This record gives sequence, C-alpha cells and structure tokens, in this order.
Amino acid sequence: MATNGRRQQVTGGTTANATHHSKEDALSDREFELLVEGTYEMGDYYALEARFVCLVAGRLGLRAGEIVHMTEEWIDWRRRMIVIPAHEPCGKGRDGGLCGYCRQLAEQRAEHNADVSIDEALAERWTPKTKAAAREVPFDAHPRAELVVEAYFDRFHAFQTSKTGLNRRLNRAAEKADGLCPDDVRPHGLRATAATYFASRGLDVIALQSMFGWANLSTARNYLARSGENTARAIRDVRL
Repeated sequence: MATNGRRQQVTGGTTANATHHSKEDALSDREFELLVEGTYEMGDYYALEARFVCLVAGRLGLRAGEIVHMTEEWIDWRRRMIVIPAHEPCGKGRDGGLCGYCRQLAEQRAEHNADVSIDEALAERWTPKTKAAAREVPFDAHPRAELVVEAYFDRFHAFQTSKTGLNRRLNRAAEKADGLCPDDVRPHGLRATAATYFASRGLDVIALQSMFGWANLSTARNYLARSGENTARAIRDVRL
C-alpha cells in the first residue's frame, strides 16, 4: 500500500504542497483499475455504491454534486443517456430539506452576490455548477459504466447517500486497492481521470467540452494538448 500522496513534493528535505489543477489529480488507467478492483473487496451494499461512483465519475465524468442528486428520472434508457437537468429540487437533507452540500453552496452564493438573498439562493438548489453543465452524457460510452448504471438503478430509485458518504465510499475503495493512497482519490480527480481517458482516445474538442459540461472550450483543449496518446497517434500517422 502506498503511503505518500502524489500531491506531495519533497524539496530540500521538506514536504510541500504544490499548486496544481484538477487534471494533475487524474488517475492513470492502471490506478483507476486498481480503484475499481478495490470496490469488490467491500461489502455488497457499499461495493455497488462505490463502484457506481468510481465509474460514473471516472469514466463518464460526472461531478460529485451531480452524482449525489441523481435519480432514475435522469436516465433516458432508450437513448442510453444521463440527462443532467438545469434544476433538481434537493430533498436529501433532514426531513426532506436541503442537504448540507446544497446549503453550503447557497450560502456562498448569497454571500458573494449582493442581489441574491439567502432564500433565493436556497430555492435554486440543486443546480449544476454552470449552465453548460446541464447536459446529456451517454452512459454507454464505457461498457462497465453502462453495466453499473443498470445495476444501481435496478436496485435503487436514486443515489442513496450524501456528498460526505460519497467521499467515504471512495476513500474505502482506495484503502482496499493495493498500491493506491486514499489521499490521491477524490471526486474531482476522477472527473479529470475520465477527461484524460477520452482525450487520450481521440475524442474531439467540441465533443469533450459537451460531455463534461465545461463553460470554456479552453478546458477541453488543455486536456487534448496534454494527451501523450494523441501526440503519439499524430506522430505515427505522419507519412515521411
């Protein structure tokens, strides 16, 4: 089992945290497979939930907030799409109220926007991170992701736990995975893992932006530019 996180850098005998972007937290294909294998070492109930999180985040690129608020109504079974809405009333908190995650985001929005009251901000929840994040994601884009979506919603009507619970599932799967440090496995890193996966396999910039719901095309370009597989493919295609 690894003991040191990849985020740590040692300089002059001391350990320091370096400034980095989400894409730098992406797992390699091997690390991701180890994480998924770790879910099979968990109990049956938690194994399915952890595997669902791993594959929906790490191969389909959904954000943690999207996963937490997902219900079967988001699934278009005929078209094999996860349809992320522009608004979904949150009832995951105590007595059917807002969850702690939504309440925190609402408070932040009201605090940083003078023209938005706290009541207005609370009424907005849940909403995706940006307007572009209300999108359709093909869940048959990866075979194992498709199977786990089917298995999960065959058993449950909606995602069963909170954002805190989601983090716990990932942490437990990483602990069970041989060679992974739990500190290196986070929802935003799994989303970056999915983006890296599709960028390395030649998904074009517009499709990549659409699938991941980025507001700026430059984010998709950044993943494509950093893809060694794309570079290797281009070099091999050159005819001298």
